[in-house]
Amino acid sequence: MVRKQIAMLAGLVTLTLVLAACAAQPAAQPGASTSAAPEETDRALEIYHWWTAPGEREAADAMFAALKQQYPDIQVVENSSPGGGGVNQRVVLRSRIAAGDYPDTFQTLGGAELKNYVDSGVLLPLDDLWTELGYSKVVPSPLAKAVTVNGHPYVIPLNMHIQNILYYNQKLFDELKLQAPQTYGDLVAACGAIKEARPEMDCLGLGSKEKWGDAFIFDSILLEAGGPQYYVRLYKGEVDVAEDPVYRAALEKFEGLTPYINADHSALTWDQAVGLVGSGKAAMTLMGTWAIGAFTKGSGWEPGVDFGAVTFPQQPDRILLFHPDTYGITTKAPHPEATRDWLRVVASPELQIPTDVTQGGLFARTDIDPTQFPDPIRQELQSFVRNNQDRLILDQHGSILPATAQLAYWDILSTFLAAPNVDQTIKLVSDMFATYQVKEASAWYVWP
Repeated sequence: MVRKQIAMLAGLVTLTLVLAACAAQPAAQPGASTSAAPEETDRALEIYHWWTAPGEREAADAMFAALKQQYPDIQVVENSSPGGGGVNQRVVLRSRIAAGDYPDTFQTLGGAELKNYVDSGVLLPLDDLWTELGYSKVVPSPLAKAVTVNGHPYVIPLNMHIQNILYYNQKLFDELKLQAPQTYGDLVAACGAIKEARPEMDCLGLGSKEKWGDAFIFDSILLEAGGPQYYVRLYKGEVDVAEDPVYRAALEKFEGLTPYINADHSALTWDQAVGLVGSGKAAMTLMGTWAIGAFTKGSGWEPGVDFGAVTFPQQPDRILLFHPDTYGITTKAPHPEATRDWLRVVASPELQIPTDVTQGGLFARTDIDPTQFPDPIRQELQSFVRNNQDRLILDQHGSILPATAQLAYWDILSTFLAAPNVDQTIKLVSDMFATYQVKEASAWYVWP
């Protein structure tokens, strides 16, 4: 097992070095205008994205419809890659970048993933476009920080996804007179009641095929066990995991949930886990805001009627772990002017409203009326964000951890969930923090 971990980590390091070495054209000088470009002979937009699941595909269509409305002459060339969170897309995209064949734009998260692309010279800085759009005035400060590297924004975020949301079968909870869990203790108690009343039903639906879903659950446990300051310090490498009682206790609680999770979780994707709840095979699932689109489009469920949602946990504080979906301009974009027009649309309410309503995210812009959302879940979340921007922390999906360390971390947690071993996992996590020099690599992140 240890040899497997070391081999995997070495492979990830190699992939990052290849990406950096093959970014032959360095990033443009930060702060310089990127608008001066040769006249384009065609108006095309070659775009990589991973929105293919129920709710996501419809949102991608809404994005491109908004672009067509404002720039009907731009022809979209899609390269979509199935796989939640872009796991498959990253492999394909990085291979193409390594070959020097850049698309115009691609979907990426904020945080360390974005920083990896910037450090590798793949993306252009967008200071002038942010100034033109006045974008820093209409997005939350933590969101702006998540897409800023060395003081310069490199992408335009179109949404904010909240990671730590517990979705539940509303009718089942009403029938069993259960309250939505807000703490780990509440969750275990609810699972006990559900298993007694519905022994054939799994309490917590999980899709571990791409491994990050396991980290989502653990993050919520960790956030309650240590609090927000601890959460940030841990992922900045400032906690000695080997000697830390909080991390050990969180792992033990994580293990305590295993009897309540579907046995086939390792074979399922996140949307299939949502489907378990929608089909009555599971009572709850912990997933980001994009699950709303999967519930409504995939299962035909109505929020507030068929399913409810609560940010989890809500003690010691109500913290929203978030990440954005974003787009930028590559340093070798074949159609830079068309891409800039695309980014203007990405920043607009005309794109964000239909796209975010459909896909499940919150609006990146806080000047959009929360009642544009049809469901009470996101109306409340958007209002909370507008008034409590200091409660936003970059999550495990957007990543405070370095991008390659994040993948290694997911693998460690997935291995733990399959065969829990607290001592071995603590050692692997401690070694991972040292191998990827997390304390130095994550020093860029500041919270609040």
